[in-house]
Formats: sequence, C-alpha cells, structure tokens
Amino acid sequence: MPFNPLKDKAAKEYMIKENAGMQFTSNITEQIGGRLKVGLTLLDIYEDTNGSGRFHELNIKTYIATKSVKR
Repeated sequence: MPFNPLKDKAAKEYMIKENAGMQFTSNITEQIGGRLKVGLTLLDIYEDTNGSGRFHELNIKTYIATKSVKR
C-alpha cells in the first residue's frame, strides 16, 4: 500500500502537527526494484516489528529498511 504524505494534505498536516516526521510507504517492487533500476547496489536489508501489539507478539515483521549506494 504505497503512501506519500506530500500528496495528501491532511496526512502531511497531521504529521507536522504531531512532529512525527514524514513517513512514506512503498511495496517491495517499488522499494527494491526502483533502486536497482536507477543503478543503485543493494548493500543490506533489515526487517523489524513495530515493537508492540499483536503482530509484534507473533514476531510478524511489518517494517523493511534497505541500504543502497550509487556505484
């Protein structure tokens, strides 16, 4: 479920008001495929839970972060 708060005025205003930072989401194809298509090299990938709640209790990873470099 890709999400860009810069395209959603209410979400952007809420994140600013709550000092939550700008939070973006993308699917795996966009996150990894997009990086590879523009010539980045994937160096690392990390999965994590949100630290609380039912998914965390079941150890279901809900976050993915990648580290890429331009070579």
